[in-house]
Amino acid sequence: MQISRPALIALALAAVAGGGWLVTSKSEQAAPPKAEARPMPVVTRAVEARPMPVRVSAVGNVQPLSVVPVRPRAEGEVIKVHIQEGQEVLAGDILFTLDARPAEAARRQAEANLARDRAQLDRARADLARYAKLLETGSATRQKVEQATADVAVLEAAIKSDQAAIDNARLTIDYSAIKALVPGRTGVVNAKLGSLAKPSDAQAMVTITQLRPIRVSFAVAESVLPRIRAGMAQGELQVVVTSAADPGLAATGALTFIDSAIDTQTGTIGLKATFANDDTRLWPGQFVNVSLTLGTEEAALVVPAESVQTGQIGTYVYVVTPETIAEIRAITVDRVLDGLAVIAKGLAAGDKVVVEGQMRLGNGVKVVERTAGAPQ
Repeated sequence: MQISRPALIALALAAVAGGGWLVTSKSEQAAPPKAEARPMPVVTRAVEARPMPVRVSAVGNVQPLSVVPVRPRAEGEVIKVHIQEGQEVLAGDILFTLDARPAEAARRQAEANLARDRAQLDRARADLARYAKLLETGSATRQKVEQATADVAVLEAAIKSDQAAIDNARLTIDYSAIKALVPGRTGVVNAKLGSLAKPSDAQAMVTITQLRPIRVSFAVAESVLPRIRAGMAQGELQVVVTSAADPGLAATGALTFIDSAIDTQTGTIGLKATFANDDTRLWPGQFVNVSLTLGTEEAALVVPAESVQTGQIGTYVYVVTPETIAEIRAITVDRVLDGLAVIAKGLAAGDKVVVEGQMRLGNGVKVVERTAGAPQ
């Protein structure tokens, strides 16, 4: 059967219309309904108000109170060495003995001169007394009396000189026993047995480094100086030092020195703390971590340090609102102590901050609280 051209056109239009209806119907059926976003599980902690120490941290260097290079005060041969290298000595301990025989001979000679001059002085005084009596009777001249008077004065001066020579010889003998002026630890012993020791020697016979007590020198920002001075006005400020190289080190001392001027190049002020160092754990030249306690803040706002984040807006935390929505809150951290961040600005006591799960959060994200350590 032959279909006319107008009939074919009518059938084609009907097919197109039916196909479009089918496509439209399939598209409408394929669009899935919108699902609600799943809340993000997080662990929160409430902001606490609690007493917290005010501490300043710095890197310090251990310095001895005194380092004494030992040199002789009189020339002499070293006839005995009483110490070994690295030995602990006390003040007054004998370190070296020098040959004192020349000084002893000089002392004996000075004592002999003193005895001679005293005998001459006795004779001169007797002559003066005799000439004075003869002058009264006219048997002696005034010139004789004046000469006798001068002889007495000369011999009195000679006796004083002899006594000074004796004292000097005795002092030289005392100097032959070279003693430690401070307690401490000896270094390399440069004066060997039989060597000649001179006061002008450039190299010290030995150097004594005082270890007990000992100081730690460190510097802090000048902005902390008012707090330090206020704290010292109230009493002694405690300083604790630790070391990564010595995990067992936790020495406690006191702040004893504030430098007289601020370093204009670094904007810091130099400080020193003194430690008893009875166990000698602190060693000269050692670098340590210093913690200076300035007092206690009775109601400091604290959060776990891991809750604090840093981004383009600065330092912030995620706060969970009563509607369980995560909200970015910019904060100012005053200090971090023992895993707790002390907040100076941006939070209030009781605010809930996120301590776990921050990496998947954004501002306005719905959250659900979970227990720390529970599976997500």
